[in-house]
Amino acid sequence: MTDKESVKRLLEEGRFEPLLEAAGRGPQLFRVLISLAFDKEDLVCWRAIEAVGAVAGELSKTSPDRVRTLAQRLLWMMRDESGNNISAAPEMLGEIVRNAPEVFSDIAPIIASFHDEEGLRRGVLRGLLRIAEAAPELAGQAAYLCRKYLQDPDPVVRAYAVLLARALGLAECLAAIEALTSDGNEVRLYQDGSFRTLALGKIACETVILLSQGKNINGTGQRS
Repeated sequence: MTDKESVKRLLEEGRFEPLLEAAGRGPQLFRVLISLAFDKEDLVCWRAIEAVGAVAGELSKTSPDRVRTLAQRLLWMMRDESGNNISAAPEMLGEIVRNAPEVFSDIAPIIASFHDEEGLRRGVLRGLLRIAEAAPELAGQAAYLCRKYLQDPDPVVRAYAVLLARALGLAECLAAIEALTSDGNEVRLYQDGSFRTLALGKIACETVILLSQGKNINGTGQRS
């Protein structure tokens, strides 16, 4: 179950259950999943990223130290001196925190600290977004990144900044997001197991409506 072809086939089929059942084989399974997470144009890559978090969440119930070792390895891989930088590392870390927020809450601000690395910026914002969707109190310290990157030259970064502001209920970003409602760029994002091509202006419009109603992405109140 942990050989690369078997894991890849499960990801292609969108079947995570057998991977969760194999969570006890953590290190070997994580190595395979990481090896499948290098090509972000490939749907399998994003499902591998998501699976890392799901498996980590399951394993953390019995062996949190093993997941902590994985998180430390991913953090090392994000640093230039590691020599094996993987651009998907912040996304995987975000999935780990999302799936076990009570155990790995300390990792969220570390993810945020890598935002200045241009090659990791999309992943940092997506990782924080995934955390914010499940545990917004852990990503609240990253609110300044929304304000910083709503005007970023990269439309994908802008899209993630809008979505993060929505997830956190950041009313203070409303004016800047309103300015993006006429943004004509389209972005290709991984959501709910598939790629979706979305109009950035529409994302902004939907976010303006929610924030104007005093709600975040979960329908709860805005951040005060």
